[in-house]
Amino acid sequence: MTHEKRPVIIYGGSFDPPHRGHAALARAALRQLKPSALYLVPGFRTPFKDYRPAPFAARAALLRAALGGAGLGGRAEIKISSFEANLRRVVFTWETVAHFKKLHPGAPLYVLMGSDCLAGFGGWRRPEAILKSASLLVGLRPGHSIKKGGIPFTALAGSFPEADSTAVRAELFLGRRPAQLHPAVLEVMGEKALYLSRERRLLEGSLSPRRYAHSLHTAELALSLAPAAGVPQRQAALAALLHDCARDLSPAAQRRLCPPRSPHLAETLREAPVLAHAWAGAALARKKYGVEDPEVLEAITLHATGAPGMGPLARLVYVSDLANQGRTFHEARLVRELAAVDFEAAFRAANYVKLVYAFAGGGWVHPLSVGLWNSLQEKKKN
Repeated sequence: MTHEKRPVIIYGGSFDPPHRGHAALARAALRQLKPSALYLVPGFRTPFKDYRPAPFAARAALLRAALGGAGLGGRAEIKISSFEANLRRVVFTWETVAHFKKLHPGAPLYVLMGSDCLAGFGGWRRPEAILKSASLLVGLRPGHSIKKGGIPFTALAGSFPEADSTAVRAELFLGRRPAQLHPAVLEVMGEKALYLSRERRLLEGSLSPRRYAHSLHTAELALSLAPAAGVPQRQAALAALLHDCARDLSPAAQRRLCPPRSPHLAETLREAPVLAHAWAGAALARKKYGVEDPEVLEAITLHATGAPGMGPLARLVYVSDLANQGRTFHEARLVRELAAVDFEAAFRAANYVKLVYAFAGGGWVHPLSVGLWNSLQEKKKN
């Protein structure tokens, strides 16, 4: 067999971030097939996910660190391909296979995946085109069968660790060090300030330990509820982390940051000046943290009062601020438990709880909060 006739393996995915499961699959594939090339192909964006991954250059650096940590660094047959990233769009696997078929004419092609991906292969774009040009090389992951069925594949010897990339990212957004990542990968993340590490560092330096812990609790609940709320993961984490970024500023500093056209500003500063931190926070998020996403800024602005017509992200932060695990009062726990089964019901309940507390204290109730209540009641009637 000539060198060119040796197998070529294509291993695509977001690799956001690359974890021990990725490295284990790659190592086993090299051992079993002894290919002339194993291409790791980070996608620009995947068709089944609603988030934008870290930039390609950052993920390539993380992949190099992951490979080095797994003892695969420097292997000539391992290559990180920019094919999909260079197209700057969703690229389907059949297109990637066609690209490498042209690059390696006559070589047997294999598409490497875990058994969790095999289960959904029939729903991929043009699966028949993939199978016409390449074979599937599948490694067993816990909780997913690898039974022979209607889809032909080659089984990879051994079993491989499960690592849920979504769960790993959630831990990273909260400043944790997931065991699924090699220390070398975590080191590169710190150097490149990935997964909101810059924002957390600035925030921790700006808030009291108690307030910073509250922000982390809010982000943790927001991340767990983001799928039910229809919110991308990174967006949920960023808005929740920064929702109280101006809370520990002096009243005068908060007042200076408030946009002059903030709704009911004069009345708010007179009757409940503490609420001004939300508007000040949105201004500070833009100025200090570089946030330009209007949905994130809306979520920070409205997390305390709410308002009619709030978007999904704003509703998510509104609920998470009230109901996170750092809140010890009874109603917070009830709203948190409700949010796990019915997010919209929890949103209505959060508005009710906030209004009850305001009225019970004999305090002033912000017109935006009342407007939100009225809009929700009107919606129920219709």
